[in-house]
Amino acid sequence: MYRKYIKRLLDIIISFILIIVLSPIFLITSILIILSLGFPIIFKQAREGQNKKSFVMYKFRTMNFNEDLNREDRMTKITKFIDNFKFNELPQLFNVLKGDMSLVGPRPFIPGDILPKKPYKERYYVRPGMTGLAQINGGRYISHEKKLEYDVIYNDKISFLLDLKILILTPFRIIKYR
Repeated sequence: MYRKYIKRLLDIIISFILIIVLSPIFLITSILIILSLGFPIIFKQAREGQNKKSFVMYKFRTMNFNEDLNREDRMTKITKFIDNFKFNELPQLFNVLKGDMSLVGPRPFIPGDILPKKPYKERYYVRPGMTGLAQINGGRYISHEKKLEYDVIYNDKISFLLDLKILILTPFRIIKYR
């Protein structure tokens, strides 16, 4: 019952409240990006969601458009701060509100990402999340293989208490793993 109905209802309510409460941070972040990089403010990227359905994921833009430079050189001091503390992920609250994503679930991969041979199809049974079990256990510092293993564990053990634990631990992990 939680997985099918309550989780989505909580996603709608919580994301709506967070968008309102965090609107000053949205505004400040937008201004900093404009001053640092100019327009556009939002970066849009195709991702694979539930049942491998493609959707457009929103993020605050943190890099300039010069693809000849590496990731770090494409960022300013301000946008590195925004990226390090994951403020760039806040627009995904709109993806949650729309139903493309959930607050908690497997992070969506970019279509065409080279993933391990094992299919890990279970990760696509649920909506992708802004945060998940893999993010609180190492995030970008663990392999795709390990992330996929955490995604399967999450799918098998999904519950209100697990989601609550992940949501509570996420801010602490952001600080630890930045």
